[in-house]
Amino acid sequence: MIKDTFLTYNYEIERFITMSDEIGTRVKKVRLRKGISQEQFGEIIGIKKAAVSKIENGENSLSKGNLLAICRQFNVNKEWLINGNGEMFTPKSKEDEIRNFFENAISSDSDIAKIQRKFISTLVSLDEEEWIVLDRFMKHYIYSK
Repeated sequence: MIKDTFLTYNYEIERFITMSDEIGTRVKKVRLRKGISQEQFGEIIGIKKAAVSKIENGENSLSKGNLLAICRQFNVNKEWLINGNGEMFTPKSKEDEIRNFFENAISSDSDIAKIQRKFISTLVSLDEEEWIVLDRFMKHYIYSK
């Protein structure tokens, strides 16, 4: 009986570690696909570079909060991140992209978020004529690519 309990206990621990390693590998895949460093990735979801490294290497488990932050900030499919099922990314509507942009700009203290807030502040102050000029510039920029 004690031996069976011990084996079950060890199996559960092993399963958790294996699951953690697999999730860590998927977290790393997301980061590499986005082309950002561990430091940048951590800054976006609100953890330190060392914590990202430990998650990727399976040394730390992924908290529910960090899991949700990764899914929200990087548009990652939660089912894929947890179990490896489905596609890595979920399709986003334009409205979701805009909402995420503003949420990140407002809630983060990163250097990128500071630039985003400055950009938003500039946009808010534009008059109608400046919006028309900006629209022309964007159309030219988009079509010239």
